[in-house]
Amino acid sequence: MKAVKLAILFSAVLATSISLYAADQTKPKEKTASKVADSGSFGIFMNGKRVGTETFNITEALNAEHNPSYSTATSEIKFDDGHFKAAQTAEMQVSARGELRSYNWHATVPQKEEASVEPKDQLLVEHITPADQKKLDVQHMLPLSTVILDDNFFSQREVLLWWYLANNATLELMGQEKVMVKGVERELNKVKLDMSGPQTLTWLNDQSRDSDSAQWVLWVDDQYRVIKMTVAGTNVEVVRD
Repeated sequence: MKAVKLAILFSAVLATSISLYAADQTKPKEKTASKVADSGSFGIFMNGKRVGTETFNITEALNAEHNPSYSTATSEIKFDDGHFKAAQTAEMQVSARGELRSYNWHATVPQKEEASVEPKDQLLVEHITPADQKKLDVQHMLPLSTVILDDNFFSQREVLLWWYLANNATLELMGQEKVMVKGVERELNKVKLDMSGPQTLTWLNDQSRDSDSAQWVLWVDDQYRVIKMTVAGTNVEVVRD
């Protein structure tokens, strides 16, 4: 598990026009309520041994008409495999149209680091504060509809799954399958997400490179909440507590 690893996936949808985006910025602020879409924790296992926990909360803000306004996904992860420790938090906000509002990432262990992404002039700007605290801003020629996927936060796979389903993107649904979850057999929907391909970029210790091929298998319930997930070619298994 790396201390800093941030992946940004291009969406299949073009960026919304400047005029529409500008109109959103001039609208008066509305009173909002919120509802929880999903919350809980995932246990992270390597070779069958629990090495970490991610707690997460996904909420949906509603406007005065009780229609979705934007969603917020917050996560905290603590990892310790006996050799490496990490403590990180992340918060992502996405509009009802699927456009990124903001993304913030913080690490306190093994060292203090920060990164954030925000839309600006129809581009995405990344603000980086590495361990040496020398701040750096990087502009990315990406549409506002870009989906962020941080490799260290497993609940974001659920957000990505919901995004795919909402946008009718190609996704391999493999039917129902009986699978063992914490010693109990459950019948769940099996989904395969392929993260490989030229549309993926990753940031690793502030060095940009093409992403390695990554194929995730997710088992979800009838509400498409992730119960269990694995990544091909690794010994990592993630299970909802």
